[in-house]
Amino acid sequence: MPFLPKDTLLEFPTAFEPFAIVYNLQINIFIFINMRLTEQEKKDILSKYSDDTSNELLLHLKRNFPVYETTLSFNDNTIKLMVIDDKSMLVKGNKKNIVNRISHLIEDEWSHLGDQKLRRTIKKYIDGISL
Repeated sequence: MPFLPKDTLLEFPTAFEPFAIVYNLQINIFIFINMRLTEQEKKDILSKYSDDTSNELLLHLKRNFPVYETTLSFNDNTIKLMVIDDKSMLVKGNKKNIVNRISHLIEDEWSHLGDQKLRRTIKKYIDGISL
């Protein structure tokens, strides 16, 4: 059973089919990573959190959940990693998981804010990092 539809297959042995799939995925990932936002788009994303967030919690998140950048050897772009519970997690494309983990870790300490305000502040922190 071929990995690709018949009309896209080349006249080569089937050993090249998985290579074509992996190469296509690498191109799509490269295009996704190289997308850039304008300053106005960044402001629009952060403005949706302007009303219902806590500055105290935002400061706490910046101090207790550090973010660092690293560059992979095969790619010139930097990736951002957040340290949560002594584990590094990729920030881009992992927002829902990060929000769940952080909110679970700090919900007892910050319960006076309410669940919605807590989660929106964490989302604002993540969006501010990833932009």
